[in-house]
Amino acid sequence: MSFLDDEFLAAWAEAGHEPLGNVSGTVVMKTAGGPDGKVAASLIFEAGVLTSASAGTARGADLTLEAPWQLAADVVRGDADPARHYMAGDLKVSGDMALWLELLPAWRAAGALGSPG
Repeated sequence: MSFLDDEFLAAWAEAGHEPLGNVSGTVVMKTAGGPDGKVAASLIFEAGVLTSASAGTARGADLTLEAPWQLAADVVRGDADPARHYMAGDLKVSGDMALWLELLPAWRAAGALGSPG
């Protein structure tokens, strides 16, 4: 299993997750530089819980995050601070900034997005 491959995404969607606040919306994560080159994944949050994780870019995404593959993996696993990397310009954020500002503190408090492995 590799970060954001089909097996990872299936396990991530099926894992039990603690709610991240009350965040609801679709977040697209785009990465480059990993074993599969450019990869995108769509994450659907409902009432703070990750309910779906799938490959590709969802239409009508509320928020898009872009980062190099290793940084994205580190941030999702809780090994890197998303706020610090956003401020440094390593993590690009576009779309609904209110959703980002709601997701960020819950994400930081949880320490990770509940990813498998």
